[in-house]
Amino acid sequence: FLVLLIASIAFVRAEAARIENLENLAIPERTDGSSFTLEEVRALIMNGCTRRQWKPEFEGDSAVTCSILVRGRHFVKVEISFSEVDYSIFYLDSDQMDYDAAKQTIHRKYNGWVKNLRLMIDQQFSEAVAKPPGSIVEEHAYGSADEARYETLLKLGELRDKGLISDEEFEAEKAKILGQD
Repeated sequence: FLVLLIASIAFVRAEAARIENLENLAIPERTDGSSFTLEEVRALIMNGCTRRQWKPEFEGDSAVTCSILVRGRHFVKVEISFSEVDYSIFYLDSDQMDYDAAKQTIHRKYNGWVKNLRLMIDQQFSEAVAKPPGSIVEEHAYGSADEARYETLLKLGELRDKGLISDEEFEAEKAKILGQD
């Protein structure tokens, strides 16, 4: 029985999911029937990223990249392309996510993280539809303290992955950075 239990846990852990890119997600119109401007769409997408603890980066007139580091180990980066009427979320890169380019599979948690990101972005649009055209859509910047912690955790993860620090050292430093010591 114990062998069967261990084997099933190993199988669930190793289970991969097909990458689900989310394409042509509709952006609602304002309650008066007008559309959001590209700048407003970008700001609302970046707000959604920030509120889900993803780090957004402006990539041009109609694209944003967002990355997240989960548990100081699992890194994911997506591109969000957009227009005034729709947006799409595409996989870009990952680390420690068992990505298989040939099979287009990844860690089973990835699609859930991206769906949660989409829900937060959609919430930003839902909250903004009643605001009149031309009203300021405030962009919530990724806080400098949060950004510094994020970058430090990324670097620590790289050091651990290269074998330069142990898992225990990584966890101790991570706890200090996150204020959990």
